[in-house]
Amino acid sequence: MSIMVNQHNAVWEALYARQAEAVRQYACHEYLAGFDILGLPADRVPEIEELNAVITPRTGWRTVRTTVRYSDAVQWYDHFARREFLVTDYMRSWDELDFTPEPDMFHDIFGHLPFMVLPEYTAFQDLFAPAFQRADDEARENIKRLAWFSTEFGLIREGGALKVFGAGLISSSGEMAHALSGAVPLQPFTVENVLQHDKAIWSFNRVLFVIDSLEAVKAELASYFDTL
Repeated sequence: MSIMVNQHNAVWEALYARQAEAVRQYACHEYLAGFDILGLPADRVPEIEELNAVITPRTGWRTVRTTVRYSDAVQWYDHFARREFLVTDYMRSWDELDFTPEPDMFHDIFGHLPFMVLPEYTAFQDLFAPAFQRADDEARENIKRLAWFSTEFGLIREGGALKVFGAGLISSSGEMAHALSGAVPLQPFTVENVLQHDKAIWSFNRVLFVIDSLEAVKAELASYFDTL
């Protein structure tokens, strides 16, 4: 086993140990259901083949490894249209355990992929690529913002409790704690609300949005995407 693989596995094990307990307490029920189904190993980065062995039979999606550290939206949604989820081969450094501005393999796998075993969630993700591919440049920026504040950094209400929905929060102990601290302004997730705010890539988000349910956010996005 190479030194790089050993380093990746060591960082993965450290991140998994700190996030597994947190997601049990704070993540939404959809994520937890997928997390139990996918069965990610605690001590190593899982192989693409073993991930696809669980994901593809359940939803028709598959993961694809990429050497690109941050895929642009055009490439990202071209793969989405083929129901392919890109997983980078980049892993954050030891001094970025709490927060990394670049999505790494822990974010891609631990944050996103438990959702991708759920047909009700992939139906939500299936909305984005067709809308993006037919949109003009301005609308594409809006779609990227809507994805950012839902799939990456969305919060959701469950029985009156605030839970974490977005993969960016799920995979970052620092931003998860910040989002749930009460210090971040929260707004209802509507297209009108979200499009008034920019993404925060190099810092914690200054405002976050709360979804009522997976069905509600699908309906909200579909109503906007249908206008494109």
